[in-house]
Amino acid sequence: MKNGILIILDGYGEGKKDEFNAVDNANTPTLKYLKTLSHSLLDTSGEAVGIFKGELGGSEVGHTTIGAGRIVPSTAKKIHDDVLSGAFEKNKKLLNILNKMQKNNANLHLIGMMSDKNVHSNINHAYRVIEMAKDKVNHIFLHLFTDGRDTSPFDSEKYYLDVKKHIKNIKNCEIASISGRAWAMDRENNLDRTKKAFNAMFNHDVCIESDEILSYLKSQHNAGVNDQFVEPTHVKTKAKFEVDKNDVLFFFNFREDRLRQIVKCCEQLSCTMITMANVDTSKTIQLYPTKEVKNTLSEHLADLNLHQIKISESTKYAHVTYFLNGGREEPFKNEDRKHILSNKVEDFSTTPKMKAKEIADETIKAINAKYNAIIVNFSNPDMLGHTGNYEATVESLEFMDKCVKKVLDYAIKNGYVALVTADHGNAEVMRTKDGLPHMAHTLNKVMCVAVGNKKYAMKKYGGLQDVAPTFLDLMELEKFKPFVGKSLILH
Repeated sequence: MKNGILIILDGYGEGKKDEFNAVDNANTPTLKYLKTLSHSLLDTSGEAVGIFKGELGGSEVGHTTIGAGRIVPSTAKKIHDDVLSGAFEKNKKLLNILNKMQKNNANLHLIGMMSDKNVHSNINHAYRVIEMAKDKVNHIFLHLFTDGRDTSPFDSEKYYLDVKKHIKNIKNCEIASISGRAWAMDRENNLDRTKKAFNAMFNHDVCIESDEILSYLKSQHNAGVNDQFVEPTHVKTKAKFEVDKNDVLFFFNFREDRLRQIVKCCEQLSCTMITMANVDTSKTIQLYPTKEVKNTLSEHLADLNLHQIKISESTKYAHVTYFLNGGREEPFKNEDRKHILSNKVEDFSTTPKMKAKEIADETIKAINAKYNAIIVNFSNPDMLGHTGNYEATVESLEFMDKCVKKVLDYAIKNGYVALVTADHGNAEVMRTKDGLPHMAHTLNKVMCVAVGNKKYAMKKYGGLQDVAPTFLDLMELEKFKPFVGKSLILH
């Protein structure tokens, strides 16, 4: 057996050569050298990661697939399939709550992101809830988050007009607040951001008229503020706005990590809260409780009595722990974790190095401590790619390259083997066809390459489900039968 390091370069995809391909254009001698070695190209989107055909992959489904060694149908797909089939309307938990609300003449606060990209939410799910609730509840207040990362940076105007069209003839439904996702969906423990979004939603800190929403979004865009950072504002409603104990807060986002802070903040309202999936709290009613994936890579390493450590900064900490472990919050036996706090900034292009140096330093400490398995996530390509700032992304990748070299050199010197891959693409596409900043993930493949004291021949193509079997093979451990994926190493 050999000790191994799995390095996940979050958002590092393989795209077409052009002037805004930061991955290809950056001066990254270490990563470019790895691509001269025999390596695989992996699918990271659509059905390959348990979501819809043609849909962009993401860090959640990517890490889940990597850790599971097989394709796990996502919660998002289950919800969407139920919405399309009509099964959603028969959900007993939801029906019971709506009937109780009707009895109490209660209000529904529907909260989530205006997007149809199925990364965090799908606005069509909200429309279905509105249709189910309009004749049962007293009033429906919409608290909407603007996207700008999984959509184009200024798409909120389009999504707002779509919402307006859908609720036009529903007299008891109106928009009560608008907030950029950077505020309402923060996951780096920037509680000041969360509080700002909460206050706009429920405390009327800033208020605009309902007929000013479009002009408000336009003014934000004209000032150079993209949808991620739209300033939270309350919207004056025709109906009396207050939250009663009988009212219900329904969060229609289905991805857990970016809901945790805002849900926790809303607990002070002391009313019923519904979430689509688990949000790490017992105080919500979950329509689609997350089923923990068993027989993951981390669980298998624990069963072999091997010592493992996960290393990441805040931006991807949940992915390399919770999601990689199949939806399990608690570490396995002999599993340690190193959480490096991300920079508290609104825009990571202002600190493009991220915490790559600290991650590399902690990885070297882990090598010195002789951990059997070290799993590392560098978030630079994804977090900088999401800014749309090409120059800062190039700078970030060049710095990350030096850190990866430092880790690989030290690992190989100390007898470790390493597997370098990514969970999805992003930084390789920095402009849209219209010349606008491209901030979303991509459908591109990612590399997977094995590195050690010898050269490895690898299959040309594969998927993220093949990463864990390949990692075990590289460490010279026996094949784990529950894994459906196959080792990419040719013997």
